[in-house]
Amino acid sequence: MPKILVLDGLSEEGIEIFRQAPGFEVDVKPPQKPEELAAIINEYDGLVVRSATKVTAAALEKANRLRVIGRAGAGTDNIDKDAATKKGIVVMNTPGGNTISTCEHTFALMFALLRKIPAAHASMMAGKWDRKSFMGTEVKGKTLGIIGVGRIGGEVAKRAIAFEMKVIAYDPILTKLKAEALGVELVDLDELFSRADIITIHAPKTDKTMNLINAETFKKMKPTVRIINAARGGIVNENDLAEALKQKKIAGAALDVYTSEPFQNNPFLGLDNIVMTPHLAASTDEAQLTVAIDIAKQMVDYLTTGAIVNAVNVPSLDSETRNKLQPLIYLAERLGRFQSLFVKGKPTAIEIEYAGDIGVNDTYPITASALKGFLEPLVETVNIVSAPSYLEEYGIRYSEVRSPQPTDYAFSMTLKVTTDEEEHRVAGTLFGHKKDPRICVIDHTRVDVRPEGHILVCFNEDKPLIIGRVATIIGEAGVNIADMTLGRDERGGRAATVLNLDAPLTEEILEKIRKVPYVNQARLVCLNG
Repeated sequence: MPKILVLDGLSEEGIEIFRQAPGFEVDVKPPQKPEELAAIINEYDGLVVRSATKVTAAALEKANRLRVIGRAGAGTDNIDKDAATKKGIVVMNTPGGNTISTCEHTFALMFALLRKIPAAHASMMAGKWDRKSFMGTEVKGKTLGIIGVGRIGGEVAKRAIAFEMKVIAYDPILTKLKAEALGVELVDLDELFSRADIITIHAPKTDKTMNLINAETFKKMKPTVRIINAARGGIVNENDLAEALKQKKIAGAALDVYTSEPFQNNPFLGLDNIVMTPHLAASTDEAQLTVAIDIAKQMVDYLTTGAIVNAVNVPSLDSETRNKLQPLIYLAERLGRFQSLFVKGKPTAIEIEYAGDIGVNDTYPITASALKGFLEPLVETVNIVSAPSYLEEYGIRYSEVRSPQPTDYAFSMTLKVTTDEEEHRVAGTLFGHKKDPRICVIDHTRVDVRPEGHILVCFNEDKPLIIGRVATIIGEAGVNIADMTLGRDERGGRAATVLNLDAPLTEEILEKIRKVPYVNQARLVCLNG
């Protein structure tokens, strides 16, 4: 029975979706401090937050049951995504739910700043009629510089053009074709700083964007420029901005986001050329309803069907795509687990190769599943979210190679694992309309093995009587042989005997098999579990 913890005042419509989901249980609590969250988090499968609760690494340390964190909104700065990833927890957001509200708030800030509306309102409330002190500025004909042209930045661009503004933009991944479709001119940052009359930020906060606008960049701007930040606190250096406003190096600024929220040690107090709101960009009835419903539906889908939508720490995978990929995902997990149990020594590298027509463009979920399968026998808990992080933590390199040219099969997936002692390659494919998984190659020998149950792999010289002797030892031990496949690289050369068994073999029985003449190696791989 999935149990959900809802914090930070989610709209009732979203909570009701959890309540109506069969078998779900919901607890609704106020915002929690990290230590408070840590004390209760292990009771839940899902956690929903907005921006008030900080989901720290310490809070997640004991979250062994938690499978998904939902952020009712776009920003996930209040969630330690690295810690969540290492715990195998999917982090989801609702990036489109507050697009329009944030876009409109950007223009609200812009007009409030340019027309000095807050100060004029305060003057009126004081009983004054002072028109001369509040001379404003029009946006028509002005150059708007947009930093970050994603969903929100794109909507801002559309509306700015409607206001007959000239729009220039900086975005490191926006294509020229997309920019032309939006009617904006792509420029580099220095050109944007020097040309813009108004700069608005709609970029995520990353190592590259932190303190992106600072004392040095103010020197590149016009003294009449206005800066608007409704994206993330910290992209604009607050102390440098306050100093620039005091010294009139720039004309003004409007902020909705801050490095600390609630905002502490406010350096803008007393300034008359700034407008501030307490992180209100997403605070509309429409936006809060949308994000609440969206995040609830996403989490219910994930916890019931495994569908991953709008995840920020793992590729999204809707239920239809997951169903399509399920045979490949199963094959990948089996190959990974087989290799983990088959190889000897400390693993140092894993290479995954896809050959032929695999039928999908995005192989990440398949690759992650192979890594998960490999790690399952080695670590306590792992899933496709946490597997790459575990490999990095253990110093195991992994890489992916794709080749459109098929091998002996229409398509195949090969895992090559290198350890400090040896290297082995195991390949798999799907038969029966891509529904029936098989191990088709072990090292350089072709085989046909179902990747399930107890598998005995013998490498031997291609000589008579070996199979009979091995089978006799297994039979005398009271173990039935369910299936058998044979392969060799050439007549009289190196051969492989692979048996699917109904039960495992003891180490004593394995030693007897290893002593059969011409048997070079005998290894048992148990894929159950």
